[in-house]
Amino acid sequence: MRRSSKPVLFMSVSLCLSNMLVAQPSLAGPPDPCSLLTTAEVEQVVGKLKGPPTSDKEGAASWCNYEFANGKDAMEVWVFPSEAIGRGRTISKDPVTVKGLGDEAFMDRGMHGLNYVNLYVKKGGTTINVSIQKTAGDEEKVNALAQKALRRF
Repeated sequence: MRRSSKPVLFMSVSLCLSNMLVAQPSLAGPPDPCSLLTTAEVEQVVGKLKGPPTSDKEGAASWCNYEFANGKDAMEVWVFPSEAIGRGRTISKDPVTVKGLGDEAFMDRGMHGLNYVNLYVKKGGTTINVSIQKTAGDEEKVNALAQKALRRF
């Protein structure tokens, strides 16, 4: 009887651990910023892309850069650890709280003196920043893209 109970106990413990790992996506690490939006989603909201997005990483931050065929629009998606939302809010000139996105969100125009609209959203252990060059409907665009991105982590 002892011999047969060990495999059952091992199997039960393994299943419990597997379920715990699946239930806690933060254990998997931060998402790849280029995996958060499809080409079709970006083109539907902003416009035709010039080519595939490019990514890079520095320390705990990673980003995905999008260039558009019209040569005017520009966009980036950044991924940071969760505490970055606090730092972003601190350096923001005029943070505006956005309700209904993630655990916490705010929008800023012209951060760092750049001609961009930034939407920072914290969800669990991750903060994303969808940043788009100022254009007509830019706030709606970053909001729509952030909603799509949040579904992927």
